[in-house]
Amino acid sequence: MATITGVVVASDVRAGQLDDLDLPVGTVVVDQDTLDQAGAFDGEFVFAGGQKERDGVDAAIETSVAALSPMLRKLGRKRLQESNPVFASLSISVDGDSAEIAFDNDSHEAKLDGTPIKAKSKDGEKVKVSHRMRGTKLTQLLDGVGGDRLNEFRLSDDGKRVTVKVKIISGHLPVPVEYRLTYKRK
Repeated sequence: MATITGVVVASDVRAGQLDDLDLPVGTVVVDQDTLDQAGAFDGEFVFAGGQKERDGVDAAIETSVAALSPMLRKLGRKRLQESNPVFASLSISVDGDSAEIAFDNDSHEAKLDGTPIKAKSKDGEKVKVSHRMRGTKLTQLLDGVGGDRLNEFRLSDDGKRVTVKVKIISGHLPVPVEYRLTYKRK
């Protein structure tokens, strides 16, 4: 799905610039405490960030495209806007050692040990998807041909809200797109 897979600013984009992050390797054993922490995310959520967060997405896109050459800005802006809508709903389903994460019913399921799985976006693009708990954060990495998208989910202390920190990196974006969205539990 283009909205999750990241950015395609041109057809020949090099992905994989999240090297400096401790990316999932698929050899991690997920212990019971980690599974319990992941289970706290289980539920249905609706967007609660309002216009301020919607404007934040637009501002993040503008910051990123400002670093592009003037000839690419319009195309880059359009593609970034298309691939970064503010989703109305978020669903996280944790079952055993796997998690399924869905934005507006477009979902990806993967084990919580960080093992990447091959999947297709809603637009038919090939992506690798991995999920992993990192402390109290649930992370989702979508590695696509056009770029990488890292979604970092943080649950509020009372469990009623999830904040999603989004970072999109592409070889054609000198400045990553970074923003936050807030969802409240239904």
